[in-house]
Amino acid sequence: MIVEKPWGRVVTYAHNQPSTVRVITVQPGEETSVHFHRMRDETWVVLDPGLTVEVGERAVAASPGEEFVIPAEQAHRIRCDGSVPGRILEVAYGYTSEDDDHRLHDDYGRPLAGDW
Repeated sequence: MIVEKPWGRVVTYAHNQPSTVRVITVQPGEETSVHFHRMRDETWVVLDPGLTVEVGERAVAASPGEEFVIPAEQAHRIRCDGSVPGRILEVAYGYTSEDDDHRLHDDYGRPLAGDW
């Protein structure tokens, strides 16, 4: 399944409970919304250079192979500072659905948590 986003795309390779595997691609100069999930934890593995990963108050200029664990209810985002698209391998544990995306900040005018 491929879902196009204003900042890039999400390709799901395996979607089931209790885990889902996806590749998140962020276009140069773009970033995902600051968001959290109530019903899943995520592990991110950085595949490409040029990405900044934000988890809570921490922002890291990430290197390929670097791993990040994002617990449920922790705010997070990905930004592509490079000149080519950047990818992250995501393994989500728990309920994986767009209705568990709770946006806190979004540059694309999409509804924020509490706006639904």
